[in-house]
Amino acid sequence: MTFIKNLAVSLLVLTSIESVFSQNNLETVVAKNGDGILSILRNEGIDIAKYYEQFLELNEAKLSNGSRLAIGETYVIPHAPDSFKNRGVLVQIGNGGERPIFDEELATLRRKDSSLINTVYYLIEHDGVGTRAQSAPKDGIAVNMARRLLQSGARVYLLASEAKDSLGLIDYVGEINKKYLKHNGDYQRLVVMNVDEVNPKTKTDVMVYHYAESEESKRFAANILKVFGGNVVKQGSLEDYSKVFTDFKSIAFAKNILPPITFINMGSEPADDQKTMKVTANRENIANLITNGILSDYSNTEFEEN
Repeated sequence: MTFIKNLAVSLLVLTSIESVFSQNNLETVVAKNGDGILSILRNEGIDIAKYYEQFLELNEAKLSNGSRLAIGETYVIPHAPDSFKNRGVLVQIGNGGERPIFDEELATLRRKDSSLINTVYYLIEHDGVGTRAQSAPKDGIAVNMARRLLQSGARVYLLASEAKDSLGLIDYVGEINKKYLKHNGDYQRLVVMNVDEVNPKTKTDVMVYHYAESEESKRFAANILKVFGGNVVKQGSLEDYSKVFTDFKSIAFAKNILPPITFINMGSEPADDQKTMKVTANRENIANLITNGILSDYSNTEFEEN
């Protein structure tokens, strides 16, 4: 009995320590003029309805009239794993750094629906020099895609690397596979986009590739193709536009990566025997087309599983 009693006390102490440790590691924010609980939660990308009460509990001693903030006071932010800040992450390969894809514009993001709950997307955008995601440009294709995916409940990892080689993809394998295993059981897909020499004032050649040994990869590419093709292919079969990547680096990458993958090449001159689709090169337009293809693939996968 003494052993059981001591064990119970030890567990209680450990639980208390863990609770205090967790609370002490929560993020904080200093209230500015005009701030209220709603605006603070919104600026953090947090679901207001879900976490409002928790904010009140965490900051009860610092609130006047039950909910009024004091300018200059520090307030604790609830831990929200489903916030836009936590579900949209920019991963810098090489130094292990991670930060939110969206920061200052978190307040402008709104959950539109939950159609992509339990989905995870990995986005890599090359421009021929490196990965544009290093600076997360607001007009980038991957960033525009991430915004739409997050607003439908998805989890998004935007990946960047210090590698200057536009096909230096092997650097990504370890990080992507680690996260894939972390989210095991979720629907997960990887999109690699080469946007070299894309001119937003003209139309650009688009080619979509898949990995020959993966049926999921082939279907993923096919659903993206259907969306592009529905806008630009007037005659002939979409099969004519479906391509298998054959270069050694891409195949090696595909063999070692866990999520199904599709490559989308834009801007580069195609070979004489390759059919390409001409698409308006506005980055938002391309991002919408790819995202619509992603939504189509997930919808079809869900239908097949049911």
